[in-house]
Amino acid sequence: MKTKWAKPAKLSALLKKHHPSTEKGAPAEETASEDPIMVLIHAWLLWEASSEQAETAMGRLMESRVDINEIRVSLPHELAPAMGKRYPRLEERLTGIKKSLHSIYLRRHEISLNYVREKGKRDAKAEIESLDGINPFVSARVLRLSFDVHAMPADEQLSLLLHELGVIAEPVEHEVLASWLASEVKAGDAHHAIAALQSAVDAAWADGTMTKLARKRRPAKPPEPVVVPETTEEEVPSAPVDAGKKPAIKKPVTKKPATKKAATKKAATKKPATKKAVTKKAVTKKPAAKKAAAKKPAAKKAAAKKSAAKPVAKKAAKKAATKKPAAKKPVKKKASAKKVAKKTAKRKTSRPAPAARKRVG
Repeated sequence: MKTKWAKPAKLSALLKKHHPSTEKGAPAEETASEDPIMVLIHAWLLWEASSEQAETAMGRLMESRVDINEIRVSLPHELAPAMGKRYPRLEERLTGIKKSLHSIYLRRHEISLNYVREKGKRDAKAEIESLDGINPFVSARVLRLSFDVHAMPADEQLSLLLHELGVIAEPVEHEVLASWLASEVKAGDAHHAIAALQSAVDAAWADGTMTKLARKRRPAKPPEPVVVPETTEEEVPSAPVDAGKKPAIKKPVTKKPATKKAATKKAATKKPATKKAVTKKAVTKKPAAKKAAAKKPAAKKAAAKKSAAKPVAKKAAKKAATKKPAAKKPVKKKASAKKVAKKTAKRKTSRPAPAARKRVG
């Protein structure tokens, strides 16, 4: 399997350097005789950790519980004190152990993987990889060490270390790395290769290289949320500040007193406005009262004038009353004279003349 980011020559040099025959420790082949359940639990503890950490945690975990079934029914926070709070990825690790053991128990009502040895390699691989909560690193290690299925375990720390040592040009996903390692390592040499890679990881933990690499891969802390107070329409926006500068965080502190000042200014402007309105009303009312008081003597003068003019008016009225009948009498007399004249004329016409009466006689 040829890839642009991998260097097989440097991989073979690394495997020779950390071969089990050149270092202290038990041969890798002895692990095949162990119980697959113990290999599974140890693989979970070895994932993203050193061999020393895994062995210490394994001993404490087994001492704190009676058997594996008690580990299965225990909650992660109940198992954490036995392993220590500083163990890498503690909660995720303990959750995976509990889920995988419980999945095995549901299939056979016992915690055992001996029945997988009776199956073929394909069926064994499918059986192990289908466990609930299983990890690719754990499944590959169990398949290679317990069931002789060709697979190479790889995790993030191994990818970072191989990139640091120049074996790969860039860090890659652990699944891609595991596939490439399985293609480069022969099935007969897989046990020694797994032991050599784990030995390289342990050496990196010992000299502090892995600690530096672990710090680099930590996710950056999210920025703290900045609480900005609600702004009103009357507030003037502050001058723009660079986002990289620290004073940008102090924006809420500067804005709060600004709002208080605006509030006090409003109150200060409103109070004199109300006082002015009150004083204006009082000023307008007082001269009105004085004018009314001043008008009273004028009214008295008018009353005096009216009283003085009353006798004159009465005299004029009496004269007019006396004059009016004098003017009306001749009119009435004329009318009566006309009526008398008419009556006399009618009488004259109705009665015969005296001369005519004499002639008849």
